[in-house]
Amino acid sequence: MPSPRLSSLFLAPIVSVSLLASCAPAAPEGEGEAEILGAASSALTAQQRLAACDQDPRVIAGLVTREICAGADIFFRETFEGNGRSCGTCHPVGNNFTIDIPFIDALLEDNPLDPLFVFEQDPELTDLETPELKTLGLIRENIDGFDDLDNKFSMRAVPHTLSLATSITPDPVDGIASPPVHRTGWSGDGAPGTGSLREFLTGAITQHYPTDLGREPGVAFRLPTEQELDLTLAYQMSLGRTNELNLTQVNLADAEANEGRQAFLDPARGRCNVCHANAGANHLDTGRNRNLDTGTRKAPATGTIGAFDGGFGGSGLASPNIDVLDIGFLNGFGDGTFSTPPLIEAVDTPPFFHTNAFGNQIEGAVAFYLSDFFKNSPAGLELEARFGSPVQFPDSDINKIGRFLRVLNAAFNVDLAKQRLNAAQVLVQQFHDTRADVQRRLMELAEAEIDDALEVLAAGGTPLHPVSTDRLQLAKTEIAAGLSATTWSQRQGRISNAISRVQNARDQFGSNINFQLGKGNLMY
Repeated sequence: MPSPRLSSLFLAPIVSVSLLASCAPAAPEGEGEAEILGAASSALTAQQRLAACDQDPRVIAGLVTREICAGADIFFRETFEGNGRSCGTCHPVGNNFTIDIPFIDALLEDNPLDPLFVFEQDPELTDLETPELKTLGLIRENIDGFDDLDNKFSMRAVPHTLSLATSITPDPVDGIASPPVHRTGWSGDGAPGTGSLREFLTGAITQHYPTDLGREPGVAFRLPTEQELDLTLAYQMSLGRTNELNLTQVNLADAEANEGRQAFLDPARGRCNVCHANAGANHLDTGRNRNLDTGTRKAPATGTIGAFDGGFGGSGLASPNIDVLDIGFLNGFGDGTFSTPPLIEAVDTPPFFHTNAFGNQIEGAVAFYLSDFFKNSPAGLELEARFGSPVQFPDSDINKIGRFLRVLNAAFNVDLAKQRLNAAQVLVQQFHDTRADVQRRLMELAEAEIDDALEVLAAGGTPLHPVSTDRLQLAKTEIAAGLSATTWSQRQGRISNAISRVQNARDQFGSNINFQLGKGNLMY
């Protein structure tokens, strides 16, 4: 049986039992049901998905809108007549909507024929990816065009898609003459056309879904319809959290974490809050997402190289226009800037920069801002001019800021777990054993978030919140008992107990860490 994380890929088609109730033949319960329905779901029209979503218990109970439900089904199951990949291939719900080395290694062991590895199975797609997908978790991106496939590409990590509603509004102050409608992807220009999140799906299909590298629409894949674009957008905008914190009002129970919060805010110490206001992705001055050259482009290159990654704005250029590494010759496309990512979700969604060149622990990412890479970058020099001195904080602040971010991330994990457990409780109360598979899957995904919280809290040095860790382990015990329960009433009792344990754990973190969560977190 796959782990809860991996089952987001292998068991996700089970949700289509409800989606296909009105348009697919009945199948006996068991493994065959998931396979038959999963295959059929890719042939559904948007209208069929909407009609089927009217029968989904989460929609009937008012937990999710039919539009979010249908958008999620497109996101996780629609292959657009391509090579078998979907959005969920690289953005699996059980792995924080990203892929990393531990996930890839586990997937290779459990399912080496997964569409993620289609480039090894189909001779037409040999150059769709490079070996660095499996060794470094980096995917091949032709962000600057498909005119020179052998040389004009970059290697990038997969950014998560959580909390996009808070992080994609472009900031005109960053000096880019014609910014995209939305900042998507690592460099803020991940979508074609006007650059909207709605159009991101079209770019993703063209880049990652083709059956051949000619990438001709109608031949190598089909393009999404206008309605499919709208529905997928509705789902994506409902993921993660939909609000920002006020860190000046937050108080953390862990003394070192709370001092890390103060260092994060202090312009004489971390100065982090200027570019990551309230630990989000927006600039303090404008509340919008700003592209910045922070020096990450100069990181030592790893693996296969096309052009060095010049960040934003290289599309349409016939030849390199930037010395990415400052080594004396033009070797990349773009202006050197990358989009600021949110930090609340960062600890359990590594890598923290576009190539993972600075490690996969949050403390390593914090330490980067003491490096010459950052201090000598345009962003670093801008902060120096603003405050009259370079960024400089003591090494002891590295772990303190790390602890602060770990508590925020763990609180987010625990809130997601509680949201899913609460939804499972509503469903078992209203529907008893009808569609118990949805209840169980929500419980499994809640457990995945608890596992994330436990991992996030397992920081170096003094353990973070041992009482919370104990409560979360007890919640996992209740979930396990609920998953094996033989009656709905037993399942209901175990879910209720798990919710109490999760809330007990959350209460230990501090005050005013208040997240508003989107309804899309209940889909898979």
